[in-house]
Amino acid sequence: MSTPATKVLMSAGNPTGRKLEELLVEIAEDLRVKNDALEADPSPTSRAVRINNLGIIDCLALAGVRQLDTLRRLDLIGPDQGPSGTPRIGAGAADIPSATTPAPATGAAPVPIPTTADLPGTTQSPASPMGDGPATAARPAV
Repeated sequence: MSTPATKVLMSAGNPTGRKLEELLVEIAEDLRVKNDALEADPSPTSRAVRINNLGIIDCLALAGVRQLDTLRRLDLIGPDQGPSGTPRIGAGAADIPSATTPAPATGAAPVPIPTTADLPGTTQSPASPMGDGPATAARPAV
């Protein structure tokens, strides 16, 4: 049976691929650069794109937290032997006694999330009746 190859991420089938945790950081940095370039444009479209980019950055941050949790769990099993080494889990992995296997995650720890208030010229709408954040999207400051 052949090893499945990933196109972007490092794997046994793509040993020169990229690490997910590094890609997430690089993409978030690129989005911040793009947002900085849009800052001088007061148009509604520019503001909407900046808000969307902040939301994407938030999602990338959460993905980073989950990836770091994955790496921590894998490190509990054993050291990383790289893409050409023996996998710690999955096909080709050595049997691991159940006592050393970490319990599944119940969720990721909360991460500080930038809000649209971080954008110049915006304010937050009042909190929703559920107490879970703004009731509507950001609106221009008056």
